[in-house]
Amino acid sequence: MSLKSIVMLLSLFSLPFVAKSAPSLPEVSVKSELASPVVLAGSQDKNYLKISLIGYPLEIEKRSPINLALVIDRSSSMAGDRIIDARNAAIAAVNMLNSDDTLSVVAYDSGVEVVIPATKVKNKEQLINQIRASIEPRGMTALFAGVSKGINQVSKYLDKDQVNRIILLSDGQANVGPTSNSELADLAKIAAKKGIAITTIGIGNGYNEDLMTTISGYSDGNHAFVEHSSDMEKIFVREFNDVMSVVAQDVEVAIKTADQVIPVRLLGREGDITGNKVKVKLNQLYSNQEKYVLLEVIPAKGSNAETKPLADINVRYVNLGTKQVDSINQKIDLRYSDLAQKVREEQHDEVLVDSAIQKAAIESERAVKLMDEGKISEAKEVLNQNAIILESLPLNTEVAKEKADSSAKNNKDMLNKIDSSDKNTWRKELKEQNYNIKTQKN
Repeated sequence: MSLKSIVMLLSLFSLPFVAKSAPSLPEVSVKSELASPVVLAGSQDKNYLKISLIGYPLEIEKRSPINLALVIDRSSSMAGDRIIDARNAAIAAVNMLNSDDTLSVVAYDSGVEVVIPATKVKNKEQLINQIRASIEPRGMTALFAGVSKGINQVSKYLDKDQVNRIILLSDGQANVGPTSNSELADLAKIAAKKGIAITTIGIGNGYNEDLMTTISGYSDGNHAFVEHSSDMEKIFVREFNDVMSVVAQDVEVAIKTADQVIPVRLLGREGDITGNKVKVKLNQLYSNQEKYVLLEVIPAKGSNAETKPLADINVRYVNLGTKQVDSINQKIDLRYSDLAQKVREEQHDEVLVDSAIQKAAIESERAVKLMDEGKISEAKEVLNQNAIILESLPLNTEVAKEKADSSAKNNKDMLNKIDSSDKNTWRKELKEQNYNIKTQKN
């Protein structure tokens, strides 16, 4: 080998090594922020800590398998268009699934029947024929037995790496077997512990919306009020958009507040507050959608220009994209100032608006109770005050003002409907609206 060739060879080894970057793994975006990250020195005004979780983008062909049970009311009150529309919605569900998915269909009346035992969706025509042949109206409403059997069917193929879901349809009151909210709530808690979310769909004006939202709430499912059964298929499509876009499950948000910081209450979601520790569980998180935990706190006192820790935050979840458990830790501090203008300038409008909307939803629940007691004028005043508070928030950005105004309008619309619509319809619409606000359903 010549000297020139040796020099050229050595020069190649001297070139810098450029490593190819590995593709980034999908992960949930977590953001912790305060409504007022700067507060007046010496004060202890209530503040609001928001932990936002946003699901990563998901290509539909990479979605996780679905393990679904349809639990369908076929009591006598479902006769006519309702049972036809329920069958069509169930058939639409079959057509939206693929061979990697698992489907079971449970029908309940005075008793319960497993129309389709949990099975892979391979022969769609056969499944559709079974639905058409078996979903006919009869008997009463054994809702508890229907949900129990639905949990049993999903549990046969339970897997944390797939989406485990029950969709429950009913147009009536539970009147066979256990019927109380607490008994059905216990079932929902069992489902939640297994990682099964229950979506409830109430049809018409006869179902128990308190019961249905309770079932959904404990399992972190969705709830929909379908006034006209012809809209049922559209609701199913919307539900499947959620089911097919789940990117994270078994989500747990743990908050530990700093010394002298008092956690007062959670707004919207249920959770446990023990001393300075707060724990909230969410069953599932969807692609490109925000879910959040909102905690009202009383901060410690501080001096001008001082910074103090407010809370440590840990978020854990099962990442369906990587099949791993992800853990994210964040810290959030609070700053103090003597200048009210500084406090106003640093305000996070979005957190302030979200806290106001959640508090308005709590008040709207009070309006429902007042209506139940026949106190119509008091219920109207609650909704009117909600609108006034939302419209008068001291906001700096137009986006936040639009969001507050939109929520104020929703309260005004429900106020105006009190006198112009059926009371059952009004109640169900407001319960659905409140539920969607609390669970941040888009």
